Amino acid sequence: MSIQRKMQRKNKDQKLIASKNEEAMIAGIIEGSPDAVGVVVIRMECGCRKMAAVDIKGEAASGVIMYRDNAESICEKCKEDNGAFERILAQFFVWEKKDLDGETKKVIYEKVLGAAPIVH
Repeated sequence: MSIQRKMQRKNKDQKLIASKNEEAMIAGIIEGSPDAVGVVVIRMECGCRKMAAVDIKGEAASGVIMYRDNAESICEKCKEDNGAFERILAQFFVWEKKDLDGETKKVIYEKVLGAAPIVH
C-alpha cells in the first residue's frame, strides 16, 4: 500500500483516523497531558506529522510534537518552514473524551484548525 493511500485511510463514517504509528504518539501525548480532550493530527505531504494535545477550551494542553515515521528527524523542508500550511495533506482530531457533544467538538475544531477537516 502506498504512503499516500495509507495517509488517506478512512473509517466507515468517512472521517480520517489515526494510523497505527500515529496511535502510539497520540497515546504518549495524552498520557503527558492530563487536561487533554483530544489530539490534533496534521499530516504533511512530505510524510512528517505535527501533533498536539488540546484542552476543553481549545487551548494547547501540550507542546507541538513534530516527527517523521522511521526517520531520525523531520525533513529539511519542515526544518525550514516548520510544516507550512500550504503543504498540509490532512488534519483532524483524535478525541480522548468520547462524551463531548458535537457543538463543543465543533468549537474546539474551529478554534484550533479554523475549519472542517482537510483531505487532499
